[in-house]
Amino acid sequence: MTEIKTIFLPFNNIQPTELVIDMALLVADRFGSYIEGVHYRQALPIVAGEGITLPGDYLASFEAEGRMQAETASVRFRELLECRGIPLGSLGDRTNTPRGGWRQMVEVESFTLGEYARLFDLSIIERHGSEKAINWKTTFETILFDSGRPILICANHTPEILGRRVVIAWNGSSEAARSISSAMPFLENSEEIMVLSVNGGMESGPDNIQVTQHLAERGLLSESRTIESGSDSVGKVILQFATEWNCDLLIKGAYTRSRLRQLVFGGPTREILDNSSIPTLFCH
Repeated sequence: MTEIKTIFLPFNNIQPTELVIDMALLVADRFGSYIEGVHYRQALPIVAGEGITLPGDYLASFEAEGRMQAETASVRFRELLECRGIPLGSLGDRTNTPRGGWRQMVEVESFTLGEYARLFDLSIIERHGSEKAINWKTTFETILFDSGRPILICANHTPEILGRRVVIAWNGSSEAARSISSAMPFLENSEEIMVLSVNGGMESGPDNIQVTQHLAERGLLSESRTIESGSDSVGKVILQFATEWNCDLLIKGAYTRSRLRQLVFGGPTREILDNSSIPTLFCH
């Protein structure tokens, strides 16, 4: 059986919340996982541009503010764990019970966070309101593209159960195939699996019936369903079906179309990322 033994919770100016901690615990309770919270920030360059040097007092103020945010996040993270009876620990403890750890990172390059996320079985990020969207979405895309690992996006509430009824949004792409592999720890513990395809949103590749046949070889019984998009977008149709089917985990390959195209024209990944009320596991 595949397990999720290490969970990554990245924070920057957004502080740890009950929602993201409780979502991590839903996973950690099942697998006895180590949860690592990380506060990260970028260091300001001394030289801001050709011939422009930032004042020393400004750099010192920026650094002090960053350290204060990191310390506040550390205290909050530890308080949330303590309230839930989760001890601090480390990777080497091998207790097979949930435990938490904390780290601070100062990024020199924008890809450092994504590189570090390669170590973890799963990253979890909370969706935030529009005023903070640039922060959490940048974190999401950094980890998505640079880590090669799956990311679970929290819904707007903590579900009682995660991964009992799973919808796989299948469009035939390599991204969708990777998402199934990444979701295997959840699929192996699920009760019902629906492999959903939407006409008008398919790429060249196997169909959803073939996916169910291959899942059956693993002992995972699933159904396949193909629906029409009609006048609605593919992302909207997927979310509507998943909600009506009482899905508690949605699996989605991210950015089958290019990220730039989706930013300009929209697309299923962008729509689901922005609007899903269901915990969603993305993989690129």
